[in-house]
Amino acid sequence: MEKTRKKTTSLMVLILVAASVGIFIILPMYQTNSTNDKGSPLTNEEKLEQTLKAMQGVGEVKVYFYYGEMTNDQDANKLFSQYFRGTEQSAKNVTGMLVVSEGASDIFVKNEIRAVVSQVMQLPIHRIIIVPMENKEEK
Repeated sequence: MEKTRKKTTSLMVLILVAASVGIFIILPMYQTNSTNDKGSPLTNEEKLEQTLKAMQGVGEVKVYFYYGEMTNDQDANKLFSQYFRGTEQSAKNVTGMLVVSEGASDIFVKNEIRAVVSQVMQLPIHRIIIVPMENKEEK
């Protein structure tokens, strides 16, 4: 009785280990990977563009990030925190944005874009510029 219990226990452990290894090998194959047409990973700008395009009334979108330069005061204050977070000291933060959208001529769509971008990018609304895209059909 004792011998059969050991065999079944060891067999179950072996099956669980094999299943776990199988899951870790197969799972990455089925995960969707965000890539552009060229097969390279999407940039943050492209990801945000795709998200904004999905919003109702926005239409075609182009997003441009502005990376402000760090001053010496900011650099001195962040050195310690960057060391413990493991971030690169030369990494620049997005300090402003320009969003060019077809639907930005509608004030409600413009305000919705501004609110979403402000929340997603953690930027104050005065650092986000939204302008209507030139409509080539009107010319």
